[in-house]
Amino acid sequence: MSKKKVFAISNALSNGIEETIKAAHDYSGELRVEVIPLKRIELDPDNPRDLALTYEDAYQGIMKSDPQYARKEHEIEALRSIANSIREQGIINPIVVYKFGEKYRLVAGERRTLASIIAGKTDIQAKILDSKPTDLKISLLQWIENVERSDLSLWERLKNLEKIITAHAEKQGQPHQDISVTELSNLIGCTKPHAANYKTVLAADEELKQFIFSNQIRSLEKAALLATIQSPELRQHALTECLAGAKLKRLRAIAAQIPIKTSPAKKPLESRGRQTTTVNLGMTRNIEVAQLILDSILKNNALASIAIHFKQVDWSDYRAINYTFKQLMKKLEELHA
Repeated sequence: MSKKKVFAISNALSNGIEETIKAAHDYSGELRVEVIPLKRIELDPDNPRDLALTYEDAYQGIMKSDPQYARKEHEIEALRSIANSIREQGIINPIVVYKFGEKYRLVAGERRTLASIIAGKTDIQAKILDSKPTDLKISLLQWIENVERSDLSLWERLKNLEKIITAHAEKQGQPHQDISVTELSNLIGCTKPHAANYKTVLAADEELKQFIFSNQIRSLEKAALLATIQSPELRQHALTECLAGAKLKRLRAIAAQIPIKTSPAKKPLESRGRQTTTVNLGMTRNIEVAQLILDSILKNNALASIAIHFKQVDWSDYRAINYTFKQLMKKLEELHA
């Protein structure tokens, strides 16, 4: 019988929760818990979303003509277990909203809200702020709400953390790069080594961030280690092993090696450990290049059977484009299995 995983909140974070709620209370004048109609909740346009699924999709269903149909289907499937729990037990942790005219704008709890709609609920329990908190307070509330979520991706955590650091730096009148590890540790209620890892990954190059964005790298510790490797050869070696599933101990062993330069005439050194079994096709920030690659592949007459799946792509959404290419690779591998 598998042992149930237990999550614990540190004393520092518990204190941070109390201080943040108190700050929100002082700022807004009142913080209360009420049951409110789901129809009166709307997204805050100033807050970035990680879900493609909309409230209209949850209420009316997803149209097959929707360019993001496959992604939204995956998201709604992931919300069904939460919906089942809500149907049986209700909402255990209220969402957080602030009053905006006759509506309530969402600060934290988008998945619980969507899952409640899927569960057929008409209302939801919410913590209500009388007015919009500052960007820093919103970001801290969202961080606290998400701290125990096991399904939160590393990319989502980094985006939330970026918002916290930017808002905090603006409040302090300092460049966001100048925030110290101790300051960050106190701000989000984590250990200093954890804060140091976050700071390192936030400063990493775009190549590494793309692997985090696509969820190919999910471990903060692994990402931080990769970001600190200076040698291009060792870093590529470690990255390849990481994508193949290597453990942190193995990546540390690679990072500790002294890079050996070889002349072009010599036979390349064989990499130690697990043999690479995947091909990295690279990446681009240029959407036109991505469109050209997809169009060129699908012009192949032998691929006519799968071309129909890629007629509608949202070329304005990088996540949708990444998802499209994942699906393309899946279809190609099925054809050549």
